[in-house]
Amino acid sequence: MKKISIVALALAGALVSSPSSRAISLDDIQLWGGSGTNRAALVIQWSSPEVFNDTTVPAPLADKTMVWGFHFNGTTNATAMVNAVLAADPRLYAVESNTYGTYIVAWGYNLKGNGILGITDGTNTDVGAEFVRGVLTNETLSPDAAFPVNSGDLYWGGYDGPNWVVWNEQGDAGGFMSSPNRGTDPYWTPDPGYYSGSHGQWELANFGLDELPLANGSWIGFSVAAGGDDYLHTNAPGTLAFEMHEHAPVSPEGIYFAYIPNTNDFAVQIVSTNNLDADSPYNDPTAILGRPTLSFIDYFGTDTNDFTKIIEPPYWTAPDGSDVITEILGGGQVTLKLGRKVYDDPNNPYGMDLIVYGNSFFSVSDITNALGNDTDLNTAILGSGYFGHSTVVSVSQDGSAWYAFTNDAELFPDNAYRWDDTNAIWTAEQMNPTKPLNPSITGSSLGGLSVASALDQFAGASGGTGYNLKESGLPWIQYVRVQPAPGAYTVIDAVAAVNPAVVGDALTVTAVNIAAGMTNLVFEDPAVSHAVDVSVNFESVGDLVRVSAVKLFDMQPFAPVHGLLASAYQITVKSETDNNSVSLQANVALGAGASYAGDGSDLRVWQWTGTNWNPLPFQYDSANNTVSISSVTNLGAFVVSQYARSQLSIQPNGNALNFPFVPQANVTYTLERAATLGNAAVWTPIRTVTPTNTQSATLQDNSPLATQAFYRLQLSP
Repeated sequence: MKKISIVALALAGALVSSPSSRAISLDDIQLWGGSGTNRAALVIQWSSPEVFNDTTVPAPLADKTMVWGFHFNGTTNATAMVNAVLAADPRLYAVESNTYGTYIVAWGYNLKGNGILGITDGTNTDVGAEFVRGVLTNETLSPDAAFPVNSGDLYWGGYDGPNWVVWNEQGDAGGFMSSPNRGTDPYWTPDPGYYSGSHGQWELANFGLDELPLANGSWIGFSVAAGGDDYLHTNAPGTLAFEMHEHAPVSPEGIYFAYIPNTNDFAVQIVSTNNLDADSPYNDPTAILGRPTLSFIDYFGTDTNDFTKIIEPPYWTAPDGSDVITEILGGGQVTLKLGRKVYDDPNNPYGMDLIVYGNSFFSVSDITNALGNDTDLNTAILGSGYFGHSTVVSVSQDGSAWYAFTNDAELFPDNAYRWDDTNAIWTAEQMNPTKPLNPSITGSSLGGLSVASALDQFAGASGGTGYNLKESGLPWIQYVRVQPAPGAYTVIDAVAAVNPAVVGDALTVTAVNIAAGMTNLVFEDPAVSHAVDVSVNFESVGDLVRVSAVKLFDMQPFAPVHGLLASAYQITVKSETDNNSVSLQANVALGAGASYAGDGSDLRVWQWTGTNWNPLPFQYDSANNTVSISSVTNLGAFVVSQYARSQLSIQPNGNALNFPFVPQANVTYTLERAATLGNAAVWTPIRTVTPTNTQSATLQDNSPLATQAFYRLQLSP
């Protein structure tokens, strides 16, 4: 369907709706700083200001809201939380001014995870060691002209231009176990004078960070101002009237890795076409080039920026007047060249390597208004199936020899932006067009759900139909041909190469996946191509679950780690359909750390029980530098530690002998003695010590043998 708007269709029979996803809670937060029994949270929303005045800072790469946790005891403030979180997450960085108390000039987040923190204004650059525990306090550049050294970083900053606005939870007294809800209004409600006000359960912070106290359940939020400080012009963004346009952060998702746009992930060239629709605007094959359509002009002219939705597909033209979809008539085809080779990669989510997007859509009922951006997806209910076009997809390495996939079903609907269930509002955060949808999600499996509940199951993916190159037998391809199934026509929006999931992202898995052999969820290191950080290979699962993985950097919330920390990860599994506990069994593999170069014999693997670290049996895979644990029935925090040998020396001390050495923290060392070596040696324990730090320690033999003796140092957790 291409030229008419979608009509709402009534559904026959009973409607079954899964619960809408709740706001993220303190229990959901995976990255923490500080120590103590009280908990608070830091929320940061990177978004574009409404007006760019007094600034040349480029708009943030994506609209992304993220959250971190803070443990504390006693009296503390927002500055302590900000600095503890910055120290705990090496990918988060900030520019702080301390001239009139602590003030955040800029926030940045190293999405690519390459470890390089830095900003520049084109003339002056601050980078690397100048960021102490993630904080830059003596910038040499203009914050209103700065941009990140890494083009893939989330970043915004400013003094006179649009700056960061600080919010805290309603009542300033804590007690919020879940993120404050800003409600459905897009902007805040200022009090008389515009120096205070609220946005749902958020309040504009009336104090600086140093004077902003924290209680158990406090939330501190940062959002980008609507405009800069320009009081010379009455209608400028910085005036009090324009401050009506300020907004608190949306509820953080916290589980999806923001997609970094890359032209080469999509088709870049039209190779050949024939038998296209003769009518404009559906006869332009170049409409297929580039990423899937984000928004379009409503055919009836009622909306000039209609978001692509699973209930309202792209059609007509883009807001800038360009074409968005191409119709291919019976017997026709379009042949495309992608911007890069696409490999058959078993580590890709669900084994998918290619995604094709059309203009399919679900019918919907139970809405109060015509379909559009203002449709409440929390109450709109999906029909039992979707409407689309049967499509034959073929792939080639050279554009000459082709393999046609056997699946010519209707292409699955797609969705451009993330819906905020809690606040019933669209975000500007784009869903990932290179992340395949879980193949267990079908039209019949989503039928009867609210649109919001259905999109929750997308786990950040845009939708579309995925293809596994394994079926073709080709190790890689770069050409794709799309054509209608016999006796039909088809409509194509875009073709995308799949990118692997990375640590910081989330995927879903069901029993249907396991039955189909799609059991292994792989999360790679975002900074190292093809390096596996976490994989979870499911043997069984009792529900549709969301699986996410993050690296752990701050170990203060846990008991001391035994040995040298090589790597640490938090793997979280949550039901997507209810809040019940999840039944599962899986084999887990963890990266041993980029710097590890041993044979695995000096490694240990531990899982957090809630009170201590439990040792686990494991195997080491030198080819992938991973440790694997079999038949895990509950997931959580895991640590890989290294037990390096300590050099033992001997020092006479009167009639005794001292044995100084440099230990590892929280490892038990036992000095043992034998009179002979070889199979007949009998080793006798002499002294035992468990140092809590890595400072030099000494073990002593007060009664050494009169004859020769041999000594060794035994390590044990």
